[in-house]
Amino acid sequence: MERTVEISTLGSCAVDGVTVPSRRAVELTALLVLSGGRAQRDWMMVNLFEGDPAPSSLPTLALRARKIGLPVRYDRLRGSYWLEEGVSCDVAEVLGLLRSGGTEEALDRYPGPFLPASHSPFAVEVRATVENALVKAVLKRADLDLMTRADRVVKHPVLSEELVRRGADTATVSLSRSWLNALEAVG
Repeated sequence: MERTVEISTLGSCAVDGVTVPSRRAVELTALLVLSGGRAQRDWMMVNLFEGDPAPSSLPTLALRARKIGLPVRYDRLRGSYWLEEGVSCDVAEVLGLLRSGGTEEALDRYPGPFLPASHSPFAVEVRATVENALVKAVLKRADLDLMTRADRVVKHPVLSEELVRRGADTATVSLSRSWLNALEAVG
């Protein structure tokens, strides 16, 4: 039976429940999971690194991933990285739940933003995608309690604005000081 490695990327950085210091190796693996288990080297370089990274950057990151138990491999003939074993990733699970209409369960499984200390183009895009999808799903349900729950973990101006519009106490809504000032100027 194939072993499945579990990685946590939402609000933490862990492999099989153990916090790991190599968040970039976990990020590489999350990229592969979200890409269906395989991705081209050049595309990965653009999405994981800013500027002009050294040619050894991605192989070094893959080596770090293997050292912490992540099954990342390189296929020289195809010029792509791939996952040798099964890997489950919380961000993929949350996105799947949102696509299938499981808004409440997705919110239950969302403890915080995707790899908050990562600033790669990939990490920034995934953070925004997950948060926007959560907010869109919660707003679609039009359930004030669900919106309030989401506001505790997702800091999103559209969600905060809707809560204030529906009469929520602005002190309990996660608005920044500048956002509150903008609302007061309009109102």
